[in-house]
Amino acid sequence: MAHDWPTLLCDNARSGGQAPQPWRAPGKARWQTNVEGAVRGSPVLHGDLLYVPSLAGFLNAINIRSGRLQWRFQAPAAIHSTPSISSGRVLFGCSDGKVIAIDAVTGTKSWETAAQDEVWTSPIVQNETAFFGSADGAMYAVQLETGTLRWKEAVGGRIYSTAQVAEQRVYFGCGDGNVYALDALTGHVLWKTATGNGIDCSPALANDTLLIGSQDFYFYALDTGRGAIRWKYEADLGITSAPAIAGDLVIFGCKAGTLHALDIRTGKVIWKAPTGQTITAPPVVSGSVIWLQAGITFAFNLPDGKVIWRAYMGNSMHSAPVVTNQAVYLAGMGGEVYALE
Repeated sequence: MAHDWPTLLCDNARSGGQAPQPWRAPGKARWQTNVEGAVRGSPVLHGDLLYVPSLAGFLNAINIRSGRLQWRFQAPAAIHSTPSISSGRVLFGCSDGKVIAIDAVTGTKSWETAAQDEVWTSPIVQNETAFFGSADGAMYAVQLETGTLRWKEAVGGRIYSTAQVAEQRVYFGCGDGNVYALDALTGHVLWKTATGNGIDCSPALANDTLLIGSQDFYFYALDTGRGAIRWKYEADLGITSAPAIAGDLVIFGCKAGTLHALDIRTGKVIWKAPTGQTITAPPVVSGSVIWLQAGITFAFNLPDGKVIWRAYMGNSMHSAPVVTNQAVYLAGMGGEVYALE
């Protein structure tokens, strides 16, 4: 069975991958299929089903063995949100503000709840609670079983940053330029730390260090206890690419087209790799390889950042791939979905 990939960057720790494995360049497409509408959110994987959201408002369940559509669910609006899978349900947000949970096997709706504006963030599940932010400027916590609201906390701007949830805290960036930490049980603000511009980047967590980029061109390492800035690093342009963690490294892209690898403890640059393409999608770490979609699909060598493989798959690709031992699954803005092996 394929390695599950149930949420953004594989797991709630944003590890972006799996245990070390030998590098093997894809040699062919096992299959290619198309879904209706562009794909901007990232696919997720559970068992034999790859779940692919589209801007046409469909969540598509594709059988990874055959490449055939097993079922699709029509949502009321475009799906920018990367789905999350938990307890047999697939959760995702829509551009009309609804968050929907559907049965992962049958594609039938279990429940829906609603924010006051679009939900582009990915719902994150912990302790039977799903957390998601909305462009209405609030973070929500709902019961996983029913979608019933547990709490709602309004902050100072629109939220396009998928939350990080750990140690009974909810961390996220906001359009008001602040990074927030909320109490996961009550929603009360524990601390907020200002940056110089709005934040669309989704944070990653490495022990007690929160890692997040801002549109102010800086990448930040914050102390999770009080929100104090441990270090910050200036990139060439704004950062919306969610970071991935690989051992002592944090890896992220910026809009100037450079992929960066920094030491998590010090912020020291280990390497930089230019791509010539705007980077908004998160990198994915798999063993000693970093996968990135920035119009072109790249594979970089983790230790030194050198390009070891690249491919132009047709229409522009800007979501995160799903990487397993069996295949690499890619989805693009033309609605094409590939399994490379």
